Amino acid sequence: MRTLIIAALVLGSGAARLSLSQSPRKAPAKRAATSQPQTARSIANQEVWHAHSPYLTLDEIGSGKGIVFSPDLSEPANRAFYRALGFAYFEDPDWHVVIDQIKTHNANHPRNRIQTLLVLSHGTNGDALKLQTGSQPDAPRSYIAPAALQEQLEQTGIRFCLLAACNAGRLFRPENYRNVRADTGNRLFEPATLGVINASADFSPEKSSITIARRAESHLEVIDICSLSELSPEAIAELSQNGDGHLTASSRIAVPEMLIQLLLKDDQLRLVLWGAEIEKSSAETAEKARERLIIQFLELVDSLSGEG
Repeated sequence: MRTLIIAALVLGSGAARLSLSQSPRKAPAKRAATSQPQTARSIANQEVWHAHSPYLTLDEIGSGKGIVFSPDLSEPANRAFYRALGFAYFEDPDWHVVIDQIKTHNANHPRNRIQTLLVLSHGTNGDALKLQTGSQPDAPRSYIAPAALQEQLEQTGIRFCLLAACNAGRLFRPENYRNVRADTGNRLFEPATLGVINASADFSPEKSSITIARRAESHLEVIDICSLSELSPEAIAELSQNGDGHLTASSRIAVPEMLIQLLLKDDQLRLVLWGAEIEKSSAETAEKARERLIIQFLELVDSLSGEG
């Protein structure tokens, strides 16, 4: 039975693995207005996630797409697997490094720039987007506010950024959207050993060329741990070839539920722009529905292999 990781859910001894904290770099000279003039509005999944219909080959699944993974939510084979599917893949605990890598990728790949970026990070109870290698106080770790992510990605060619973080709607609260604010009651905030990125005082998120979307409901984002042995030998062979031989039947991968829903065009995934959620939620997809999604994802990969 596959293992399921719930990103940023804190229960008992599991809290240590997914917790976080802050220690800002440099505060802006003056603070901009934090009001959010827009209310939540729905956006069609296909508008955010442009895709070939139907997919023709394995390596076109991720065409024009990028994925950011917090290292502690990943698996060793992730980078090779997602690149084999055509995604641009980024995994580092430092937001500065990730952003620089994204900029470099799009500058060097003008014909296959990332247009949609999926962010698999901790949500810090909806207080900040966190990347880290682990939960130890001195672990490499950094935070970014959503508006700062918009600002940093300007002029890169990216159009949409999807936040696959638990309780992502809370990140849109006016007091959190522009600046990372350490909540003394939030035990998920741990030392920001690699810094914090806030939006500039004069940055206007509503005028940004980057659109940030999230799941409509307050929700725990699930990451499914799968073994490539669940795929056909033909699919494994093709993935290994696409992944420069670094993938085998024993390789393990971490697959975000939101990504599966996007790839399957699941109508249960409802995306919205703007708006904000206040309350924390422990809601998650029912186990049967989750298992169905995983099976359909694996079947999709199998069907696109050379012998599928």
